[in-house]
Order: sequence, then C-alpha cells, then structure tokens
Amino acid sequence: MNNTPYILVPQGFEELRAEIKDTRKSMFKRLYEQCNLYKKETLPEEHPMKSITYFGMAAANLSMAYKLTGQGHYLEEAKRWIFRGVSFDHWGRAVKVDVDLSAAWLLFGFGLSYNWLKEDLTLEERAALKDKLILQGERMYEYAIKTEGSSWSTEFWQNHNWIDYTGLAVAGYAIMDEYPEARKWTEKAKSDFQKVIPLLADDGSDYEGVVYWRYGVLWLLIYADLLRDREGIDLFKQSSFLKNTFYFRLYQAAPNLEEIVNFGDCHDRHSGHSIAMYYKLASEYRLVHAQYLAQYVLKNCLWREGYESGIKPGILPEAFLELLWYDPAVEAKSFEDLPCVKYFKDLGLVVIKNGWHEDVIHFSFKASPGGGHKQWHKSFELDRENGWRTRSAGHHHPDSNSFILMGHNSYLAIDEGYNKYKMALDHNLVLVDGQGYSGDGSFDVYRDLPIDATAEIEEFSQKDGYVFVVGESSKLYKKELQLNRFARNVLYTGASYFIMIDELESSEPHTYTWQMHSDVPAEAMEGRIFEVANGKGVLTIHNLEPQDISSFNRETKVVANPTTQEPTLIIEQNMKTLCMENRVPVKDLQFVNVLDVTSIFEKEKLLIAQEKHSGFRLFRIIRGDAEEIVIWKDDPRDMNITFALQNEAEIHLEADGRWISLKFQKGALKGGAAYKSSKVVLGGRQLLEKVEALNEIINF
Repeated sequence: MNNTPYILVPQGFEELRAEIKDTRKSMFKRLYEQCNLYKKETLPEEHPMKSITYFGMAAANLSMAYKLTGQGHYLEEAKRWIFRGVSFDHWGRAVKVDVDLSAAWLLFGFGLSYNWLKEDLTLEERAALKDKLILQGERMYEYAIKTEGSSWSTEFWQNHNWIDYTGLAVAGYAIMDEYPEARKWTEKAKSDFQKVIPLLADDGSDYEGVVYWRYGVLWLLIYADLLRDREGIDLFKQSSFLKNTFYFRLYQAAPNLEEIVNFGDCHDRHSGHSIAMYYKLASEYRLVHAQYLAQYVLKNCLWREGYESGIKPGILPEAFLELLWYDPAVEAKSFEDLPCVKYFKDLGLVVIKNGWHEDVIHFSFKASPGGGHKQWHKSFELDRENGWRTRSAGHHHPDSNSFILMGHNSYLAIDEGYNKYKMALDHNLVLVDGQGYSGDGSFDVYRDLPIDATAEIEEFSQKDGYVFVVGESSKLYKKELQLNRFARNVLYTGASYFIMIDELESSEPHTYTWQMHSDVPAEAMEGRIFEVANGKGVLTIHNLEPQDISSFNRETKVVANPTTQEPTLIIEQNMKTLCMENRVPVKDLQFVNVLDVTSIFEKEKLLIAQEKHSGFRLFRIIRGDAEEIVIWKDDPRDMNITFALQNEAEIHLEADGRWISLKFQKGALKGGAAYKSSKVVLGGRQLLEKVEALNEIINF
C-alpha cells in the first residue's frame, strides 16, 4: 500500500523529480514535448461534436509536468484544460452521455489532477473540480447499478467495462477524504475487477484485436496499479492474462513491427502500440522483450503512430504513464530467441513466422467461439446464474477459419479491419451459396447464438519447422444451409508455401465460394494460378482442386463509423477479392490450394503437380534443385506407392499416418516429417518406426 498521498506515484514526486535528471531523462523529454503541444490547441467553448477523452490525458500530463518542475505555466495550462472540461454540462455525446468512455477518461485524468494539484488550486477552483467529479462520478455509479446485467457494468470482457470502472475508481480515491460517499465507487470497481481478472483468457489473447488491446488492456494495467497503490491488493500476481498478454500483442505485430495483424475491429494498421503498456508489462513481469519493443517503438515508430493512428487519444498523450512505468532495471532483448510458431488456444489463434526480420513470412489463422473459449462458456454460465447478458463480442469478427498473410514487408492476404455490420463475406474463408454466419450483418454476430454455435482448432501440432493446424467452423453458418463440416487444413513444412485443404460437407448441394482479399487485384496466370503482387511481396495461389472452377475478381467495400460520438468519422476499406467456386452445385467439395510467398526478386518459379490415388494424393513441389513430396492421406492405414523424382529416380514408399513430407535436394533425401504415423519406409530404408501412432508431428 502506498504511503504517499499521490495516486499512481508510489515513490512520491520528490524522488521522481530526482530521477528525471538521469534514469527518466528521455521520458521527461517526452512529457514536456507533449505538454508543449497542448499549449497550441484552441479549446472548444462548448462540448465538441466528438469524443472528449483527450481532455483527461491532457490534464494528467500537464499536472505531472507542473509537479516535476514547479513551473507555473504548466499549472495554468492544466487549469485551462481542466476547467474547460468542468464547464461542459455533460461529458460525452450522442449515446450514453455521462456514463461511458468520455466521462470515464475525464474522471481518470481530472481525478489524478485533483489529487496531484489539490494544494496548488484556489479554494474556488478546488471546490469546482471536486463538485464536478462528484456529479459525474455519481452519474456513472448510478448507471452502473441501474444497468447491472445489461450493459458495460457486467460485460466483464469488454473494454468499456475496464475503462469506465477505472475512471470511476480514480476519481473516487481522489476525493474520498472529502466525499466519503465515493467509497462506494471504489468498492464497486474493486468488486468488478476481482471478477474480471480471473475471467480473462489465461494465454493473454484478446478477441477484440490489437487496436482494442492497446486501447482497453491499458486500463487493466492502470487499475491493477491503482488498487495496489491504494489498497495493497496485487492483481498483477493473480492474473495469467496480464502475465502473458504482451506476447499476444507481439505475435500480432507485422514483421516490420510498425504495423499490425488486424483481426478484430482495427481502425487502421498503425494503431497498435503503447510504449507505456510495454514498460509496465516489462516492469511487472521482467519481460525483456517488452522492454525492447518499447525502446524500438520510441525510436522508430512513435511519431508515425501518433499521427497516422485512427484511435484516440492515442500513443502521444501516454507520456506521463511512460515516465511513471519505466523500470530501468529491466534489460532489453530482441526477439531472435523466441519461437517462430505460437498457438493461443483460447482464441484459437495460430501464428507461423519464419524469422524476426521485416521481410519474413507471417501467417495468422484463427478459429474459436465468439470472444474465445473462456468467455464463451463462462458467459453462458454467469448469465444462467444471474439472469444477465455478460457476453459482448461485438469487436470479434465472423472470421473463424480466416487467415492473414504477409511477406517481404507487404500485406498479401488481408482482413477488412473495422466494421460496424460484420459479415463472413469480408474475410478469407468459404461462403456457401454466397452466405455466411447466422449473425451476419449485425454489430455483434455472436450475441444471440446458442452455446453449441462455435468454431475450434481441432488439431494443432508443430515441431522443427513443421506446423499442422485444422480449424472447424461449420456450426457458425446459417442453419438452413445444412453445412455439416468446414474443416480448413493448413500444412506448413518450413518452406515458402502453405498447403491449404478445405473440406466442405453438406446435406444439400451448394455453390461454394473460396475467397481471399488483398490490397491489389489478383492476376490470373496460366493453369489456375493466381498472383497477388504488392510492393516487394508476391503471393501465388496454385489451385489444384476442384479442377472445374469459375474464378473472378470482385471489389469488397466496407464503410464504417467507429464511434457514435463522431458521426462524420468514416473508415473505408476497398478490398480486391479473388473468388473461386464450383460451377455445378454439389454437397461435398474440397478446395486444394498451395499459397506460395516470394519476393519480386525471386527468379525460380514454384512448380506443383498433384497425383490422386485411392485413399491419398501426392503433391510434388519443386523449386530449382529442391523437391518436396507430400502425401496427403484420407485413410491413415498403410499405403504403398512408387514415385519418381525430378531426376527420374524411382523410390518406393510404405507408410501410414495422416500425411508424410519428404524433402530432397538434387535427388538426395534431406529430411522430412510425418503426422499420426507409426511407420515410414522409403526405398527399403526405415525412417520411422513406433509402437503406435501419436497425434503429433515426428521429424526424421
């Protein structure tokens, strides 16, 4: 528990003042540069036609600058912002006025300012600010009580819950000595977060996506810091989510680290960073990689993020938190020692990379229930017990079995980003008669679905560069389609390509549409080959099945307003969509595609051939002297086949299992792997023999 009177400043301003001379010197520079920007802003006389969240951050930054320097101009500027906000009759506009985000951010920032500046305000100023905090705090608290079970007050997995209760709690602690009734605010917030923390995904994944991760999880960190500061209760030690969530963010970074993998509601590709959050996570959990990313962003991404980001207030106003949360005792270490494959089980998110520099391949794939497994099942349980509606997965898109693919510092297969009225159509998956999920066209696709309407990762295995994943999502599709199975199998063997086999089964005949979105149109080449060239990166799609397809490009346009507080703000995304579909309706169908990622400088084209046999198929994949043979088996029992390599040498293979990969260089075997296999004999040479087949990849 903090022995100093200053909220979130456990060491006190005197010690902090000493540290800005050396260990926090660069953070102090960030702070006063940010404060200089505030002086240039003309403040609205009346509540503007947009969010006013930025008022709260301005007040906190300016108040801290004054406490650290004693310079009167910072105090006067802080008061200019604070009392202009105080003059507004209401905080927020359009919907949930006084009881949602704008009000919460001001309760937070103005609450800190009241606590930090109380001795420096006149009696009249102090009374005016305190009275406004009481008014707005009571409005927020009363709304939370009144709407329990039906709004943000019990939507435990949603960023509004975290932000609104944190704002209320900070204001409560700030004025509690003078307004004892504020104790009920802090107790309500504490009760909420003690429910929230154990309900979050243990693996640190966030269904709302990277942008809302940096917007919402920030407030989990603030509240955990606040509660320990004020009451000595340490949520950091209790939370597996907070301990692991940095790595969710890292693995959803684009290879250039500046942009993002934009599953979920993401306003743009430059709204993912928070130096303050990285510092805090590094400090609490001794995360050397978080410390490194904070330093990298500060040096390489700060200003572009600040000015191109569509999420506000954004990264620049977090200067005071950076100063507070930086821990010089944590070393910084780059990511080369981290695995290139990461599986976040709760969200059904699989990430495959082939390195950590900006030109690597990055493939992200996901399949899960709405909000992730833990939220999905816990929310049904809570709702049954209490008569509530706690699940609020509006920022989770209908994107199970969809993927995002990057390579050579280019986006190749993309997601639409922010969308108000979400559609499976806008993702890289398969449509059935042009239709998608049961909840398509709504803000929260998952809101009214039954508990069994889920998707999942059925299988995941990885070892020594090989990755195999199967996602299944048929239960999410409209019931009238009678889709019984949509399994997307993805096999990565450590090369530049992904083998993707989609199994579709229905009780009724359909036209199935395989679709993939990109920034630029796909160009049709010879022999059912399609090419997406964007910047340095090239994605070549080799379609092997079905052979009788209709292929075409279309434009998929998404227009969305991300906030009701600013109705004129519009986000547009115009995606170029490659479509492949069967010409004659059928019940069951398999799409077989190989997705190859290269640079525009790659001269050797990938050559692919498929041979179909009874119970299995053979893929022959060649680039230059390198050749890979992949046997994909419908029947896991023993099979025998003799095949020829490109040097015409014939080899006999006897094997069982789901699939077998054999890699050759100039006709010589260089390695391979098998899945669910107990036996692989190649040319009389025993490569693998086990007592029984296991559900794992085995290399040889």
